[in-house]
Amino acid sequence: MASRRRWGWWVACVLGAVCDLSAGPVHVWWEAEDAAGESFPAASAFAAGRGVPPEALSGGDWLSSSGPSPEDSPSAVYELEVPEAGEYRLWVRKFYKHGPMHWRFGSGAWQTLTRAAALTDRNRLPRGVELSWVSMGRVELGAGRVRFEVKLAVQPGEDSVSGLDCFVLSREPFFPRGTLRPGEPAPWVEEPGWFVFDPPIDGFSPDAALDLRHLNESEAGEHGPLRRSEAGDELRLGDGTPVRFWGVNVSHNQAGHPDELVVFMARRLAKLGVNMVRFHGPIWADDDTSKLDPRRLDRLHHLVASLKAQGIYTNLSWYFPVWIRDAGDLGLAGYDAKPAGKRKPFGVLFFNEKAQRHYFDTLRELMTTPNPYTGLSLAKDPAVGIVELCNEDNLFFWTFNRKTVPSAQWDLLEARFGAHLAEKYSSVEAALRRWPGAKHARDDAGAGRAGVSEAAAMTGEAVDKMNRDERARAGEQVAFLAGLQRGFYARAAAYLRDELGFAGLVSAGNWYPADPALMDAVERWTYTVGDVIDRHGYFNPKHEGEGATYSVRVGHRFEDRPAVREPGRPPVLTNQVAGYPQIISELGWSNPNRYRADATLLTAAALSTQGLDGVFFFSWNMHSGIDTVTNKFPVSVPVVAGSFPAMALMARRGDLPVGPVVVHEALRTAELFGLEGSAAVTEAAYDAFRAADVPAGAAMEGRVERFDPFTAWTGRVTRSFDTAAGPGSEDLQVNLSGAIDRPGKKIARIDGGLTWDYGVGVAVIDTPNCVAAAGFLKEAGAIERGPVEVDSANVYGQVAVIALDGRPLTQSKRILIQAVTQEKLEGFAADRDGRITDLGRPPWKLREVRATVTLRLEGGPARRVVALDGNGEAVPGSVERSAEDGTLVITLPRDRLYTLVER
Repeated sequence: MASRRRWGWWVACVLGAVCDLSAGPVHVWWEAEDAAGESFPAASAFAAGRGVPPEALSGGDWLSSSGPSPEDSPSAVYELEVPEAGEYRLWVRKFYKHGPMHWRFGSGAWQTLTRAAALTDRNRLPRGVELSWVSMGRVELGAGRVRFEVKLAVQPGEDSVSGLDCFVLSREPFFPRGTLRPGEPAPWVEEPGWFVFDPPIDGFSPDAALDLRHLNESEAGEHGPLRRSEAGDELRLGDGTPVRFWGVNVSHNQAGHPDELVVFMARRLAKLGVNMVRFHGPIWADDDTSKLDPRRLDRLHHLVASLKAQGIYTNLSWYFPVWIRDAGDLGLAGYDAKPAGKRKPFGVLFFNEKAQRHYFDTLRELMTTPNPYTGLSLAKDPAVGIVELCNEDNLFFWTFNRKTVPSAQWDLLEARFGAHLAEKYSSVEAALRRWPGAKHARDDAGAGRAGVSEAAAMTGEAVDKMNRDERARAGEQVAFLAGLQRGFYARAAAYLRDELGFAGLVSAGNWYPADPALMDAVERWTYTVGDVIDRHGYFNPKHEGEGATYSVRVGHRFEDRPAVREPGRPPVLTNQVAGYPQIISELGWSNPNRYRADATLLTAAALSTQGLDGVFFFSWNMHSGIDTVTNKFPVSVPVVAGSFPAMALMARRGDLPVGPVVVHEALRTAELFGLEGSAAVTEAAYDAFRAADVPAGAAMEGRVERFDPFTAWTGRVTRSFDTAAGPGSEDLQVNLSGAIDRPGKKIARIDGGLTWDYGVGVAVIDTPNCVAAAGFLKEAGAIERGPVEVDSANVYGQVAVIALDGRPLTQSKRILIQAVTQEKLEGFAADRDGRITDLGRPPWKLREVRATVTLRLEGGPARRVVALDGNGEAVPGSVERSAEDGTLVITLPRDRLYTLVER
């Protein structure tokens, strides 16, 4: 078992290997189709030029197969020349997870690449084809000629769908970039008004001028586990230091990448300002969700250790009904009525004891298995900051229906409802007599069963049509279901803390009800047995086409839409539960949409104004720090991750202080269960994948009109439950007539620091040590706040000016100017109707920066003004500037994101 010292040494060695590429990579690259001998079919459904465009392939061709496998599985043999002896990393670019295969060098033992291997650099093509790079492992080779063989791991007659594009052996860590070989620059075409953003792999030089790693602890959890403040509503490090989290989501796929790439990713995230990562992915075996997959658990352990070494905490999101291959694996009745994998156990966890036993058995194994990289179990590791109990499931969303939940499970639920009524009213029959005008077709008092209605019956539209008895019965059902859900969360939280010894924080759930106006407060009430209140949010412009809920493909249609012109739509608006920390564990500005440079500024503004304790952008896709394809949920791209440094620093440092409470609702659970709803409701901001579960025509807006959804930009919106007396026991609503100007299309934070002209489409943050603007900068004209003036000719973008040393800008010795515009991959194209004709390929291009920044400084002139590259390192050459009487006018470099001013 590795000691902490040994693990630190390993991380240092890995980063050293990644960074030492000065002599050029030692590698062997060969095309799959250039075999010395092969038995793949001459024609297949996925042949180059037939099922796959040749230009998407490394050499314009590949080996592919389709249909039943012959007696002898397709195979290929190659003769290679290895340049020097040593350990090499072997990679293959192939068709998704298809084509599991055996491989070997020389007469060595056969190795197997399974379908479970982690995918990277995923390039989705037409007709459902995806090209992905996959690590095959490490191999020790001598210099000289060597034979390499592959053969598909399929039995005669089995489906043999496969595609092999190319292979690479590399002595150094290999960062896949489509068809580009190690060290090969991406080709691009000069395009007026655009510049190429293609930084080299980050060497993490100690001389880098921009590196936020120092903001994190030397090791996550070094002072003990995370905890809540005495008032309960803020997060603290183990030593009591207040902390806010700027995070990203990472999947099991990213965790499954080779060790050196995961270590690199962790270091890169710390450099950008990230201090918590949400691991969001299944840990069960793909073919049997009744047990954990040992390799996935090992990869999670390695991820936690790698993040910990960079001062980054982990939030564990491990349970989601979608990840259960088929509930039939768990022995749950009714899930064998359809083909395997077609019925996910939505809602069942909250009332089925067999499902709960599986859950707790898995949780025990997950949390108590020793981590070989740290020597600690996840339960005992203070770097595990938050454990989520359940992702995107409840008893109030649209998936709570008879079609999704099989009859056998619905029968069980109705028996439990009957038992609830019998306990409360002495018998089921006595309970039903209370509501003579509320008959249910499935009531059977003799059998002890009371009918349960679907989620559609727990909406304002349904309640408005109910008679008095029906409404009373519906309220009883809501109270029963809420009690089940809260009861499960309480039991799971206690199990984590008391049985497994977890000392970190527990987050119960994060989902929406079918009708937020009626049921969101009930949903959040069930979470209050945990430590943290959570929700998800996505800004989703129109995007249509097969697979558009999770991917971007040729032929899809989309629209560009700026959140900065829709203050009621950004997914960062929250109604918080007083006395609890609030996080948004999934946050995304979906792609395609060229207007995404406002994402980080609006997030930072909301985090500060509303006093959020953490945000987690969804999702970090690439190990190397920058995507190579157009992803649906992009974070590791220039305009999002590229704008992390200034916004993460501002948000984490608290440059814009927490806003005052402007609306507070003192709610009574009895009234909530009486279906009176809540006035302060923000819109449900689903991602497109889960929005597909919402029936067409279902009401998505709150029914109560007296709450202006813009309110959360002026200050904090909070709610409390059953507070008897004292603070929070009465409703509060501040007069916001001076802060929200709907005719003028303007919003201002009630205590200053944030102004938003959503008519023009520009939001501005103004603090002593940070001034930032995002949106339609050219239309806004010169933006002057305090000692800073920003004048941009860019139609749209973000410019931020921030003191890296935390001093007021007028006195700061190190000032970062950050500018992002609009981005696209080389060759990306869409027609006038928004139909994508080409997804593009590396490198990224950005609109040229056309802006000047004027700084009025105190205490002497600037000593140096220098442009920084994408890795935060100084670029040779001077930046155009002029200075007079303490005023510094800087013309920002057109082809850089960062400019550093030193005094």
